[in-house]
Amino acid sequence: MFSGRFQLTLDTEGAYCIDRDGVHFRHILNHLRSPGRYTRGSDLTEGQKDELAVELEFYGLLDQMMPHHASERVGQALLRRACVAGTKAELQTAVAQARALVLELGSTMPFLNDKFQGMRFVIIDRMVNGFPVWAAEGGELFMYRIKAEGWMAIGDADECAEGVSLGSMINRKSIAGAALTPTDSPSDYWLSGPEATLEAQYSSATRFATRFVHAAAICITVEHGLDSGDPAMAAALQQLAALA
Repeated sequence: MFSGRFQLTLDTEGAYCIDRDGVHFRHILNHLRSPGRYTRGSDLTEGQKDELAVELEFYGLLDQMMPHHASERVGQALLRRACVAGTKAELQTAVAQARALVLELGSTMPFLNDKFQGMRFVIIDRMVNGFPVWAAEGGELFMYRIKAEGWMAIGDADECAEGVSLGSMINRKSIAGAALTPTDSPSDYWLSGPEATLEAQYSSATRFATRFVHAAAICITVEHGLDSGDPAMAAALQQLAALA
């Protein structure tokens, strides 16, 4: 705001006016006073969190103070839809996916190149072939479900939109019978293309089809997800328990 890129006007008392609702400004002020140490209280309702997120976006602080806000809203939407559907399978799937909103991909031994090693994926409000999509940071790559085989794949925007198997990495184990999260794809079924693999490993690994090789020691871990205290998660778990 005060970078010189914007024209600011002083009021009659010589002050700059920030025309925003002041209800949630205390959270912003306390964060700026103690960056890295201030913890937002847990007493905010979901509506108040949404209001705060709007203010944080205005001040450019959303990623700092509520980095998982968007992904949590996606997870809550999945849970609410599953509660409306009411089936045990859909509730179990939504619960699993809402617990895996942010994922990290990597190999536990040198195999993937720097671009793919430690790649972080965040669930987005998009479905491909009836399955949620996780977008890599930077927005160039996506983790999605292939339509015909039920495999998981990592590919670019066009490949994701078409739901095809011409990605940079593929897990060739179908999870059609239990379409939960990418973490359910067996680690020893991953294949990688040349753009994802260290050159030496790509040339020496066992070839599969034309351009893929068997990827070694691939691991997908959950970095963030909704806990049982989230209202949408609690409602889904309660409904699921009633079906047990």
